[in-house]
Amino acid sequence: MNKAHDAGLKVSATVILGLGGKKLWQEHIDGTIALLNDAPLTYLSTLQLYLEADIVSEFQSKFGEAFEMQDDHSILLEQARLISGLNPPKPLIFRSNHASNALALAGNLPRDREKLLARLQCAQEGEAPLRPWSVRAFDHGDA
Repeated sequence: MNKAHDAGLKVSATVILGLGGKKLWQEHIDGTIALLNDAPLTYLSTLQLYLEADIVSEFQSKFGEAFEMQDDHSILLEQARLISGLNPPKPLIFRSNHASNALALAGNLPRDREKLLARLQCAQEGEAPLRPWSVRAFDHGDA
């Protein structure tokens, strides 16, 4: 990422929320924060992990231990931890507006940190609606 930045390229990264599952989510997001705080990013976005039914067993076997998907509330906590911990070396454009995400967010970091965290808090308290499963980019079945 540093070489790309030094060459004059705009650097973009995508974080997959939920990749650590219920057990390792804090380790996953804290490691992600550490990496991103040293990265000269121009753009940062997040996606929410979703596994198609036909790859769940393969994913779980490669994960190496029992994996439990996080629910939307846990994903919001993970996203809040990410946004709270980010201290990028230069301002960046942040988006969490992919159809997979339970809550669409947009802003610039670090400038809009408090606004983004307030929106996440409202969603956690039920004051801001989450995107229904029926309009996300996939069919979740029984969610």
